[in-house]
Amino acid sequence: MKADDSKKSLIIVESPTKAKTISNYLKGYPFTVMASCGHIMDLNPNPTKGKGSYGIFIDDDYRLDYVINEGKKGILEELKKALKGKEQLILASDEDREGEAIAYHLYQLLKPKVPVFRMVFHEITKKAIKEAFENCREINMDLVRAQEARRVVDRLQGYGISPIISQKQGGSKLSAGRVQSPALKLIVEKEKIRRDFVSSTYYSIEGEVNPSNPFNVTLKEYNGKTIANSSSFDSQTGSFKGKALLLDSDFANEIISSFTGKALKVESVENHTRREKPPIPFTTATLQQEANTRLGKSSKETMDIAHSLYENGFITYTRTDSPNLSEECIALSRGQIESLYGKEYLSPSPRNFKAKNPGAQEAHEAIRPAGDTFRTPEETGLSGDNLKLYTLIWRRTLATQMAECIKSQTNVTLSSDSAVFSASGVVITFDGFRKILKSKSDDKDTNLPRLEEGQDIKIITIEAKEHFTQAPNRYNDASLVQKLESEEIGRPSTYATIISTLIDKKYVVRINNNLVPTFTGFFVESFLNKAFPNYVDYGFTKEMENRLDLIASAELDKNQYLDQFWKGNDSFIGLERDLAKTKATLKGSDVKTLYLSGLTGSFTYSGQLINYEIKTGKFGPYISTDYFDPSNGKNKMASIDEKTYFPGSFKDEDALSILFPEENSVVLYNKYELRTGKFGLYLIRLEDSKSLNWTDKKIKPENAEESYIDLLFSLPKLIGIDKDGNEAILKKGPYGFYAQYKNKNIKVLDPASVNIESLEMGNPNGALLDFGEYDGEHLEIVKGKWGPFIKWGDVNAPLPDKYKKNIELLTMEIAAGEAKRCKESADASSKGEREFTLKDDSKAYLFNGPYGYYLKFQGSNVPLPNEYKKNPTAVNNEVAIKAVEDFLSKPKVGKSKKKKK
Repeated sequence: MKADDSKKSLIIVESPTKAKTISNYLKGYPFTVMASCGHIMDLNPNPTKGKGSYGIFIDDDYRLDYVINEGKKGILEELKKALKGKEQLILASDEDREGEAIAYHLYQLLKPKVPVFRMVFHEITKKAIKEAFENCREINMDLVRAQEARRVVDRLQGYGISPIISQKQGGSKLSAGRVQSPALKLIVEKEKIRRDFVSSTYYSIEGEVNPSNPFNVTLKEYNGKTIANSSSFDSQTGSFKGKALLLDSDFANEIISSFTGKALKVESVENHTRREKPPIPFTTATLQQEANTRLGKSSKETMDIAHSLYENGFITYTRTDSPNLSEECIALSRGQIESLYGKEYLSPSPRNFKAKNPGAQEAHEAIRPAGDTFRTPEETGLSGDNLKLYTLIWRRTLATQMAECIKSQTNVTLSSDSAVFSASGVVITFDGFRKILKSKSDDKDTNLPRLEEGQDIKIITIEAKEHFTQAPNRYNDASLVQKLESEEIGRPSTYATIISTLIDKKYVVRINNNLVPTFTGFFVESFLNKAFPNYVDYGFTKEMENRLDLIASAELDKNQYLDQFWKGNDSFIGLERDLAKTKATLKGSDVKTLYLSGLTGSFTYSGQLINYEIKTGKFGPYISTDYFDPSNGKNKMASIDEKTYFPGSFKDEDALSILFPEENSVVLYNKYELRTGKFGLYLIRLEDSKSLNWTDKKIKPENAEESYIDLLFSLPKLIGIDKDGNEAILKKGPYGFYAQYKNKNIKVLDPASVNIESLEMGNPNGALLDFGEYDGEHLEIVKGKWGPFIKWGDVNAPLPDKYKKNIELLTMEIAAGEAKRCKESADASSKGEREFTLKDDSKAYLFNGPYGYYLKFQGSNVPLPNEYKKNPTAVNNEVAIKAVEDFLSKPKVGKSKKKKK
């Protein structure tokens, strides 16, 4: 189907940003581009009686109780007004199930009397949009039915199971979800493995040899037996497999003593050439993994940034499970590689890739830079996280068409009597795709000297090293996404939402980039395993996802599938009966207690053995005991702070600390008592029982000086009052001490010496040397976080090394000279190599970057045409003016914003 680009048209997309970008590309056409701002309507969030089961009319072919989403009625009215007088309606939401449902709902609500076209594109560029006009289609009802089936399954499972969890576990508001719950199970199961893991100790023998050109060796065999290493232990349990020689400290040192006065003989030298292929292009899942690993971004942050880049025309569509690249993309990549790095960096022939998952949508491309010319990162004008993620995508795309990385590896075997040592070295002989896709290990060549068989090698040092086996790492965003993908739980477009939901529900917290399950998460997972094991089974969830794909491809009837899911069949009881059975037979007492392996469930307090259990109730997890507390007239219990304690590391001693915090208290300087409470460490001043939470992460309270603790208890503290009556108050915040003075917060490095005079001078940390005024600006030496420095007005200059420990030898002339040099250097670097005056007398400056020359204009990087990137002498005022004008005419991408809930 071809839409007529000469007719008055209303084009509807999902987001205002996307609408704005497309509008800029379609200037001069009789089009109005507007945004629906996501789904216009969805399932009723508060279904009432008479409205089917959870908002679904099961006996009416699973008809859904749709309502207009909150806040969308005004948008719908605007769209209806805009449609009046138009000659055609173009629905241009994303090409996935959700986008198809949005288009279908808009069609239903707008009731258009003009021709309707469904337009889709994989990138938002002028060329792609024009091509999309030539290739419109009708709404794909199979995709719509697949989306509706997913909503039905999610609603029946979520709304059906969630109230039962809350009811059976004490009334707290808990929930389950079709893909959320299996993901939680993965995280909890990993934590259980970590609890059960038994760490073992083993020793290795390592040495440095060959004084003339040292290299390292490791003992591999002794008396014909392989020396145990980390792989000799079970990675899940930590138990020793018993197939290698396990060294303890005494045995290791006994072996070492046998080498006294001996040399090693080279038994063999093997050289190999290794070729490393580049990784495949980015899919949604692999982009999330790489952004988490390299940029430290969560899956949600990555997708928010990526979607912003897509909507502003920088990259292709962000929801894809296919690594396929178009012929155009491959040609563009290869052309750019040759231009930037030379022919030798091209792969011998073009590479393309196919998804391993048979259900992948090969019609979609991988995530790559958009357009018919690939902008280098500097040419985009992007900054911050947008620039970092675009750079990641640009590099990965080009790398797929680059030559292999070639490495030379040498393996050497050395021996002495009954001992066999090994050494290896690797050198990159041609970096290939690693030219732009470096890893941390690429800079660490381990070249070995030239060695000959039979050669004697002198030992320099040899020692035993102690090692401890480590429990499996917790999941982070990257590894969980990888696991979800391998288990086919959910789809790439849902991974970010799955992780965000688990965190929002407080089933999981993110600590140091790791996903750590909470007690609430453990309780929910335990309940689901006991009451609804089918629905958290990985195979069951995978099969559900496959069925939804079959509906989308018209290979399975939607209602037939939903009947099997809800009402069951010969091999499956069905959710309807499962819900009824669990409500009737499962007792709350069976799911309110949590059992953690390794806990005795008891501890001794004041000579008395106290038994405890971890339970959950209306207000969350708590500890229940058999200890009668006379002050309350009942058995003692206490809530568990889920920000401090976690089931993966919980011990009997933690239960003691929570129930009897005074038991672990420490008295400091006979004035303060250090305790552990619900919110962590806190101090109590014994004379008046005043308490203070300890928030300082740089120093432990037991190591803090008495004067420092005295100061903390004195805050907020009056520093002084100036002549105008303005008070200066010393306080401490999350980033250290500061003075609150004249409605400003002024950082204070030395709270003991700050005074009102130094605050008035704008130097709260005191001048080490004060030279007074020099050339119209105040010149002084002040104390900074990283040591003393020269301050001259707004200029901060480093001290020459020879004066750092002898500040008193510094003269005004020397200090002023350093400050002037620093200012001149900053002025020169800020103006680049050349300056150009534009039409409005503003300035642009020429800089040389890693991808060639570019202009800097008002804080933005302005790309130059390719012919000027390596020829700066040809850049004149006219070229600069044209480059800036072109740059300003293009739409800019802003910082990604979190959607309001």
